[in-house]
Amino acid sequence: MTPIRDANLLAGETQAGLWFGKTDDLWHFGGKPKGWGGPWREQSVVAEEPSDPFLMTGFDQKVLHLTCEPVENATNSSAVEFTIEVDFLGNQTWQTYDVITVAPGGYVHHEFPAGFSAHWVRFTVDTACKATAYLTYT
Repeated sequence: MTPIRDANLLAGETQAGLWFGKTDDLWHFGGKPKGWGGPWREQSVVAEEPSDPFLMTGFDQKVLHLTCEPVENATNSSAVEFTIEVDFLGNQTWQTYDVITVAPGGYVHHEFPAGFSAHWVRFTVDTACKATAYLTYT
């Protein structure tokens, strides 16, 4: 028996509600979408291994927040280079957008140009570290 008292086990929870519509319909619900998140949040990452892609399309203003900490027992505590790659067409054709250097224990933010449009973004680091790559969209 499901929470809505029927026998459909695929119906889901009562608090789960799916909405199907067009992106333009969102504007009628109170403005443009906003969001935040990222592929890494204080996560141990391997050098030269790309992050999972993170959605970037549909937002006017985008701000990236980067931090890094040396991994435990690391003998090298040098700055870390974050390579930012974007996929403009959503077809796995990654292009380097920028390389940003972050000092150990440091923080750098980057504001993308207003209206910058790419479908996906992903990151790599040149040195193993505990990294955060977090985006705020408005």
